[in-house]
Amino acid sequence: MNAFKLRPFVIYFLTNTMSLLGTWIQKVGLGWLTWQITESTFWTSFVSIALMAPVGIIGPFIAVYAESWDMRRAFLYTKISMMLVSALIFLLQYLDMHNLPTLLATSLTLGFLSAVHHPIRLVFISIVVPRSHLASAIGLSSVSWNMSRVVGPGVAGFAIVILGLANTFGLAVIFYIPLIVALALLPLETRAKAKPNSERFLQKLLDGGRVALSTPLIFTALCIVAINSFFVRGVLEIQPAVVGQILGGDSKALATVTAAAGIGALFASVWIGLGKLSPNFIQRCLWPMMFVGLFGTAVLNIAGALVPMSLIFVLTGFTATVTGIGAQTLIQLDVKEEYRARVMTWWSSVSFGSLTIGGITIGFLGDFVPIEDAILMVMVPCGAVAFLVLTKLPLSRWYR
Repeated sequence: MNAFKLRPFVIYFLTNTMSLLGTWIQKVGLGWLTWQITESTFWTSFVSIALMAPVGIIGPFIAVYAESWDMRRAFLYTKISMMLVSALIFLLQYLDMHNLPTLLATSLTLGFLSAVHHPIRLVFISIVVPRSHLASAIGLSSVSWNMSRVVGPGVAGFAIVILGLANTFGLAVIFYIPLIVALALLPLETRAKAKPNSERFLQKLLDGGRVALSTPLIFTALCIVAINSFFVRGVLEIQPAVVGQILGGDSKALATVTAAAGIGALFASVWIGLGKLSPNFIQRCLWPMMFVGLFGTAVLNIAGALVPMSLIFVLTGFTATVTGIGAQTLIQLDVKEEYRARVMTWWSSVSFGSLTIGGITIGFLGDFVPIEDAILMVMVPCGAVAFLVLTKLPLSRWYR
């Protein structure tokens, strides 16, 4: 069922898209500013990844508590806190006081807040719409994410050129406001409260992991997500470093390449989000999509110009999104409500943790060898190991 038929979801979709647009503008701005200050692929990759790495590290711990939170209040608190940190980033740039330590501190703080916010966001969508519309809402939320990914970098690139970095960061702050207002007023579905129990923190955490590992569909989906994130999304998330070194780029080249990945991701999100794909079909396409994405990332080694690089990122943006969001959709539909936050945050941890390790590894090697060679150096041996592991999983039942 199409979630766009529900007015509360439409309001949430539009305001959340604007907020995410600001997030992407800020992300690109921070990565580009780091490249300008350091000209280091490692530090540029680190700042870009730091905005998401804490989600993969502390997300499962936050989710244990998040299941019992008031989702509206928690969503508001985290978004307001993120807006305040974004305002600080704007102020420091306006006063020309940014340096590597301030970039590391603010990006890590935003990353921590994102880690707190992420399990809230994953659960929140289930109380914006009734369960009958959940699959569509998940896919359309991915459309929101990737729509912002298409528009945000383009806006960021031209805003940096026309307005300067300070005003670009200021624009990102303004884009938080509509969502915060909407969250305070939005009517929500009644959420089933978690059953009270005497389990301790560690036991709750382990229970979420046990459910994820013992459910064949969820476990297999998580393994595919790990490979997809390490190799494909890890490169997608360090595009400022890739463009800076391979193309010797400017802000327009960065905007073009990042928007190209977003266009591919947007097509994939619309494909899933409009509800045209059955869960069975999504299962069948994850494996081939993952391998097409791996191949596309590997051939970046021979893409030395803007046009071929952009085309490759359209392809990898598409495959990475089908794989990641397809796996998320399957898990959301399969998991029981009382385990939703804990199990979904394992998806987040696997996804963001893998892209963090992949992106940082490639960024580190890029300070010693050309980054296109660094990508290939990581892809070949690790890809072979990943393939051997993946072939041992019970995939055959997916394709009967």
